[in-house]
Amino acid sequence: MGKSKKRLRSSRSRSNPLGRNVEKEEQVRRKKIQPLLEKLQSVVANDRSMALGSISVLCEDPYMRELFLKEKLIQLVMNRLITDENTEIMVESFGLLRNLCLEGYDVATHLWRLDIWTGINAGFDKLLKSLDSMGENSKATKESKRLLFDFGDNLLSLVVALANGSDNIFNTVTSGVKLARLLQILSEVLRYGVSVQEVTTSATLKITTQLFNTVLDLLYTFSAESAAFIETIKEHNILAEFVNALPSLVIVNANELTKVLVQGILLQFLDMDISYVQASAVIQNTCSAIEHINLEEMKANLNLFTQDEEMTKLSNTEEISKQIRDYTKRRSDAMMKLQSLELSLDVITAVIELVAAKFEEGDKNVSENLVTIFTTSLPVVFQALFKDFGSRVLIAWNNLLWLFITVGINLFELPNKPWHNLWASMNELENDDLGNRLGKLSCMWALLKSVQLQNNSSQYLQLLQCNNVGFAQSIIDQFNLVENLDYEEQLDLKQRCLSVLSALAMFPHQVDVNKLVGQFFIQLLSKKDLPPRLLIDVLNHFIDIYSDAEFDYDRPVFVELNYLESLRQQVMPNLKTAFKFIDKNKDPQLKNESREAFTTLDSFIHYKVKERS
Repeated sequence: MGKSKKRLRSSRSRSNPLGRNVEKEEQVRRKKIQPLLEKLQSVVANDRSMALGSISVLCEDPYMRELFLKEKLIQLVMNRLITDENTEIMVESFGLLRNLCLEGYDVATHLWRLDIWTGINAGFDKLLKSLDSMGENSKATKESKRLLFDFGDNLLSLVVALANGSDNIFNTVTSGVKLARLLQILSEVLRYGVSVQEVTTSATLKITTQLFNTVLDLLYTFSAESAAFIETIKEHNILAEFVNALPSLVIVNANELTKVLVQGILLQFLDMDISYVQASAVIQNTCSAIEHINLEEMKANLNLFTQDEEMTKLSNTEEISKQIRDYTKRRSDAMMKLQSLELSLDVITAVIELVAAKFEEGDKNVSENLVTIFTTSLPVVFQALFKDFGSRVLIAWNNLLWLFITVGINLFELPNKPWHNLWASMNELENDDLGNRLGKLSCMWALLKSVQLQNNSSQYLQLLQCNNVGFAQSIIDQFNLVENLDYEEQLDLKQRCLSVLSALAMFPHQVDVNKLVGQFFIQLLSKKDLPPRLLIDVLNHFIDIYSDAEFDYDRPVFVELNYLESLRQQVMPNLKTAFKFIDKNKDPQLKNESREAFTTLDSFIHYKVKERS
């Protein structure tokens, strides 16, 4: 409950293969990728370093990353660069591997099978040895310290990226000797890197803010995924003390991401013990951390093509090298701000979920301040971020809409009509991304459930332009539009479509819409190739829709279209066959649900027979 960071396990966001420009790919490969790969294998260290820096930045972009991976970049890095005699190249190569892991499961698993952990572990040895040698009287140069802290950052962030890519890798690095090793590294980095003035609770970092943030990110990410990890940290003397002190520390070198991560870690360790006062503080502190970020400037510094245009104007290697360093610095700062904004939405989403859970468990005394934040402040924040973070904002809005329903806040009576702004933004958002599609469907369902609670529901249904067969048909089209989605993604999308259709079908004075949905559900329940999970969901929705003869659509649709006969002759035999093949050993829960569903259908048929007799 309330976990604020969910990882996408499968792979990167899919691109449309029909939209792929093969000629463009070949041009990019010839003009940009091949020259960089050639320089990456140069005998001149400076050439290798410049190429590696450029490739690392380019591989943050999904399109370029895919093209580089086709050129067997991983093998080149693993075979030559992570053991390069040039320290800077060796350090940066781990950063490149981290960026390649953004691709998801396939790359993470491939790296793990290539035994990347051995390289990481050897790197940890070097890191610990260097930290130990850098005491008060150390003569280490500023550049050598920078390299060391970059090395630690790249190693730890690579571990996080690997764990984000695969459940198996995550489970491996959060247990046994690998977990013990990680805790040792975190402890030593913090022991060296954080100097606390106990009188003022002010903390000055002796390490880079980026390395400190990576430590926080690992703690946050792993605690968001594993309750066992949280318990392990609580039992660890050094890390437990650090986590407990963290919210009250004033970190002198902190940036936006530091502040948001601190709130995220606090949230994970509080979980259901969070009070409404603490919930208010987490949201307010999170919003304060990001309020001064300039979105347009951030996006400009993230633009990969800016580098190409500027590079063409330069003539010598020294100028190009300087330009790369400047560009990398600006882009790194922009990436930090981007991550801060994304993470802030995750944290806020989780707080909303936790508050709803506490309310449902009986704690009804939601503070007035928290209600104001939910009803006035957050809609403004969400509107400001919607254009650039649509799918994340939709997840947050979905949680907020259900919270309003749970707590009894009428969305349609709030000032500034946030429902109208949300609906308009949803209509402007493209369906080219699965996250957008899922988020829009979730919010549609929650909005429709909110409309159902209104005395004048027909009026709001008309304002949303959902009171017609065309809108219902568009959701059915969404249900069938699953090309390039894997099984789990298809299931998720279709379940959300079913929820929207069910809500639409239950409005009064919408007989034509109900008829369309009812016929569609009968067709689905009669399909021989529909997965049992979906058959159960459709059946549950169908029974809800036609549970009462008093509904104005029951006679003209259920009775006059003879759905009883369809249930007896088509649906029951189909469900019996489909449910029979569920393996109770492989999926006992689904088997039990299927038995209950079949029994419920039988009872429903008997009930509907007697209902009008």
